[in-house]
Amino acid sequence: MLLLETLNVKHRILQPLPSSLQLPIAVTCYWLQNSEPKANLHHLQALLLGMICGQLHEIISNPGKCDFALNAKMVYDQFLKIKQQKLWDRRLDLETAHIFCQWQCCLQMGLYLNQLLSTPLPEPDLTRLYSGTLAHGLYHELRSAASAENLLSTCPETSHLYNRLFLVVKSSVPAEHFLPSRKSKPRKTKRKKRATKGEKRMGATLATRASNRFAMLTLSDLEEPSL
Repeated sequence: MLLLETLNVKHRILQPLPSSLQLPIAVTCYWLQNSEPKANLHHLQALLLGMICGQLHEIISNPGKCDFALNAKMVYDQFLKIKQQKLWDRRLDLETAHIFCQWQCCLQMGLYLNQLLSTPLPEPDLTRLYSGTLAHGLYHELRSAASAENLLSTCPETSHLYNRLFLVVKSSVPAEHFLPSRKSKPRKTKRKKRATKGEKRMGATLATRASNRFAMLTLSDLEEPSL
């Protein structure tokens, strides 16, 4: 499939996933491989949990279709609480915002390419796929103390779906991708030797000569010609 070849994703790894999430996950695999600055584990988890939130909304809207709607609502309400807290907190991590914007751009281009190729993959419901406020809130929640598994613990079914999504995306990058980057040792700067009195005197003399050379040009420009 040309679409997946462009995104550098194998079709077989997407087959176990819900059809509505196959394109977003394929795009996420591409984004994770190419984002600059490099997206970290919490960025990925926040995006995947946002997708899960959209699935929870669909379950709650049609409670008769599944037998775990009550548990799903508990997780969904927890996500809404995180989103509400982020609305009150106006601080913005610019690097995280940039990384999430890159993901949105990748998704947009993925949608365009999918349409151009006569939609080989089903198009997702964009209204339930991504919320910037929720993504930023989840990112900060994950950085502070929470884990994705704990956030989904009251609904094992959604936790299972999250694990499937995570494993698919994780398989698309090298194992060391999420390891912290090693900080290079700062180079020791050599102390500059203090200039001797003779060097200072020589520098002053050269500067004076140079200024005198250009002073003549300046004077000739400023002086009025004598009649």
